[in-house]
Amino acid sequence: MLKGEERKIPMHILFAGKSFLRLWDLLLPAFQGHEMDVADDLDLKDKLPWADVLIIRVTYELHSKDPRLKMVQQWGVGVEGLDIEACTKLGIFACNIPSRGTGNAEGVAEIALLHMMLLARRYARSQEKISEGKIFTPPGITLWGKRACVVGLGNLGHCVVERLIALGMSVVGVNRTYRPEFREWGIKSFYSLAEMEKALPGYHFVVVTLGLTPETQNSIAEPFFHAMDRNAFFINVARGGLVIREAFEKAIEEEWIAGAGLDVFWTEPPLVTDPILHHPRITVTPHIGGVTDASLKGALHFVAGNVEKLTKGEIPLSCLNRETFLTKEGVAETDEL
Repeated sequence: MLKGEERKIPMHILFAGKSFLRLWDLLLPAFQGHEMDVADDLDLKDKLPWADVLIIRVTYELHSKDPRLKMVQQWGVGVEGLDIEACTKLGIFACNIPSRGTGNAEGVAEIALLHMMLLARRYARSQEKISEGKIFTPPGITLWGKRACVVGLGNLGHCVVERLIALGMSVVGVNRTYRPEFREWGIKSFYSLAEMEKALPGYHFVVVTLGLTPETQNSIAEPFFHAMDRNAFFINVARGGLVIREAFEKAIEEEWIAGAGLDVFWTEPPLVTDPILHHPRITVTPHIGGVTDASLKGALHFVAGNVEKLTKGEIPLSCLNRETFLTKEGVAETDEL
């Protein structure tokens, strides 16, 4: 070993899900020097005692401490798949990928804009008209000069606000807590989650970017849609579980709102026979907001960086139970999220 060179401790990295095999050519160089394996639902429990790091895409519940396991890393932004409580009790780092700066929030914000534009310009109707040999119809609306309400002002919400303001829109925000920087973003008014229905009247677009937690699950119900203007559009690029489906369907069918754009669903993947997928006033995309070249590169870089931190005895980034480890012997206390 050269003078000044750090000794690298190889980690055993277990990827939960055969879908990771599609990324194997990218994973190999990203985790060079470490040992890797893939497990499916049938052999995950058998392979887990071998692993220092478990990388997951879907929910996995930990029931006991495997001898080597040091970190469970979510390959994504959402935290609903992480058993944070169990990880904390068992002394395991529970981490996700931060959305902003990794390509995820940026990509999802673009999908929100896509749905807004498709709805504003009546895209489905325009395709009918062009197939009939007609032009200059149907008339649509511009985003410029319109008003939007962004529900959820975390990293994703921030990215959405930036882009809406750049398009010349007036924006109000809804969030669990208020932060002074909201004014710096250009947000005109702020409302708490408890009073979010007050934020909706008079706004042309409502964009949902909330994280899914026990507090926010099913929080978007009939009063929410009743508070929206009849010519307003509802955009959900966060999680389907935030919305009570029956309330959403009623709002569409009884025309409480003009239409909706969805990149997320109550069951994923949705049934191909689901009428929501074929409704003329609903635009849908198959949860692809964060599925881009930039987000893949960002995820690889971030997760590989967290594995390197483990080899150095440091607390990984975006660690959701970080406080538990700040005073543990042998773990560096200087790491910052």
